[in-house]
Amino acid sequence: IVMKIEIKSENYNKFLKRKELQFGIVHPEESTPAMAVVQQYIAKEKGVPVEKTEIMEIISSRGSPTSKCLAFLWDEKIVKDLSKKEEPKEPAQ
Repeated sequence: IVMKIEIKSENYNKFLKRKELQFGIVHPEESTPAMAVVQQYIAKEKGVPVEKTEIMEIISSRGSPTSKCLAFLWDEKIVKDLSKKEEPKEPAQ
């Protein structure tokens, strides 16, 4: 996937112990990137574990290959790695 991410703002919320990122994604000739792809990309770019990178929303611009995104980089909270498939759980007997 060829996409370019441009960080618009980066703030640290000391009360919730997280970094809050707002950024734009340019994805020419591609559909809106999946949250799992953006999660992996941001984690790699910022040098943080995927388990501490939470993508809150991706909002696409209509008729334009751009999207706006909000992500949180947590100090303590563990979030789900969106690129890993969950195994179906057995129903309780």
